[in-house]
Amino acid sequence: MPLRRQYAAQCIFYSWNCRQALYGIHRQHLAFPASAIYSSRFKSDVAISHSVQRPATVSSDVVKSRSLSPATALNPPHSALPPPLSLPQREPNLSKLDLLKFYYRTGKAYLSFYKSGIKAVWANYKSLRQLRTRIPSGRSAEQALRDGYLTRGEYHLIRRTRSDISRIPLFGVVLLICGEFTPFVVLFLGLNGAVPKTLHVPKQVDGAREKLEARRRDSFRQGTITGNNSTDVGDVTKLPKSILAHVGKSLGLYSSLWDRIGVMPTPFLSWRMRKVVEKIDADDFALERDGGIEHLSDEESKRAAEERGLDVLGKPTSEVRAALNHWLDARKQSSIFHLLSTRPSAWPRPQGEHLIEKRKV
Repeated sequence: MPLRRQYAAQCIFYSWNCRQALYGIHRQHLAFPASAIYSSRFKSDVAISHSVQRPATVSSDVVKSRSLSPATALNPPHSALPPPLSLPQREPNLSKLDLLKFYYRTGKAYLSFYKSGIKAVWANYKSLRQLRTRIPSGRSAEQALRDGYLTRGEYHLIRRTRSDISRIPLFGVVLLICGEFTPFVVLFLGLNGAVPKTLHVPKQVDGAREKLEARRRDSFRQGTITGNNSTDVGDVTKLPKSILAHVGKSLGLYSSLWDRIGVMPTPFLSWRMRKVVEKIDADDFALERDGGIEHLSDEESKRAAEERGLDVLGKPTSEVRAALNHWLDARKQSSIFHLLSTRPSAWPRPQGEHLIEKRKV
């Protein structure tokens, strides 16, 4: 119990400090409305870019001048991924006392995992503060990435840290109440959205991928859907509702509860898809600039494929990377919406090249 309270208190403490500095909250501002809390600098840092057309020339001198290796430039630090989890092995025919000891060691392993993850989020936040000083005022992270102020690894560190910080307060409460049973409660109740991704246990990661890929297969089985190949990046308003719903399911942009109700949250889905497409477009640019798919780590290759609606479970890394290379080649001839709404077998291919095998829908 003391360990549980200690880690939960650390979680809430780190969360408050992160949010206080990130959003410009100071004690003298607490009596003002929420609109007065946000500093102008923070709003300019996180502003969403509405113009995502690729520039004819991109100044990447800032990135090149740092002489980073492709692997360093492309991959975020290890602290942006869940720490390793080492669980004790359960031996057969355990007595009641030995079984209690086994569950105690398992609980301690999970608490140690969460403690390492919370420290990683805090370390990532401190790195985020340093990166913010490098981004010129008035530019979003996507713009800074294109203009060479950020590498792809740094860009993803910013994205993941902001997402993790927003989830830590609720996770701290869950950890305080459930303690060693937190992973079981999260898996049983499906509380993935309440847990920072840096604190996802392996079963949680695999379970989320299984559900998403099953939902994607069901969406494709409902019929052949072809996206508008002429739709500009970010122009979600021109998408038919059928494609909007299909891509939303494929990428997991809205809860499956809406499918059961029979109503699609169109305004929310359009807003979220626009943001996701802008991020994918910027990431495609960074992948080509910073060294290419072959320098991505195994886990980063899977995450990049997931963001583009590609299946990764049970597939070797070589096949995942081949699919990503196919995506980048197809982007030169097709819009993002066309690729997101179709299977790789329907994507255009360079003449004479066979990057991936045809997949069954």
